[in-house]
Amino acid sequence: MSIVFGLCYALGIGASDFLGGLATRRSQALTVVVAMLVSGVASGLVLLTIVPSVFRAQDFGLGAASGLTVGFALMAMFHGLARSSPAVVSPLAALVSTLCPIVFDIVTGGTLEGLVVAGVVIGLIGILLSSFSPDLGPAVKVGLFWGFVAGACFGSALTFLAGTSEASGVWPAVAQRTVGLAVLFTVATTRRVPRFPARGVRMLAIGSGVFGALAVGAFTVGAQRGSITQVAVTGATFPAVTAALAALFRHHPLRWWQVVGIAACVTGVALMAAA
Repeated sequence: MSIVFGLCYALGIGASDFLGGLATRRSQALTVVVAMLVSGVASGLVLLTIVPSVFRAQDFGLGAASGLTVGFALMAMFHGLARSSPAVVSPLAALVSTLCPIVFDIVTGGTLEGLVVAGVVIGLIGILLSSFSPDLGPAVKVGLFWGFVAGACFGSALTFLAGTSEASGVWPAVAQRTVGLAVLFTVATTRRVPRFPARGVRMLAIGSGVFGALAVGAFTVGAQRGSITQVAVTGATFPAVTAALAALFRHHPLRWWQVVGIAACVTGVALMAAA
């Protein structure tokens, strides 16, 4: 069951990143993320009517702490996607964000199996392959930088969610989206940045927010009811979804070694999930 929730997370984040990346090519990243979080909060409230959830102050607080980092993670992710390639940004963000919940799982009593170590090594090799793109030139370094920043922020956010109790359901996810929206809305207002994108970009941002909120809800429930490591590492296959959508709908070129690199990342995740 943990792997199923992880796959739902991967599909949701992959679709969210694809739509968000398209939106940030036409509008500022901060504007897009604010719009995403608006639809994300609305989607979270809908999930509360579907998933049994009990409000608990401690778990809501962990979700709020997650929200302090997730907005900046989304900004970094979409900034990188807009200026580089999903094949460069997404695999690194996926691997870095996965390591944080794994460490948390170990600290709270889990064990690090040999397959997990092998998965991390193979994943690192995959990142090196997938990030090598001569056509992008300096954009590779840009993508690697923002991919690492996004991964570190996402990893922190997911770790907070992983520490919540099963009874709280999706309340922590709602708290994350709500606090993230409040923080970035304030930042956008202070910087006098438009707080909602133009009509042509609006639906992309809203769609990205819906997919993202559903994904976070799946991760939260999966981590509460099963293995944190399995949910995290299975969910880290989202770069394959983003890259596939980019190749299919934007005809984004993928060289053979990048395909191998993405496959290596997925293989590494599969090994960690099988541990």
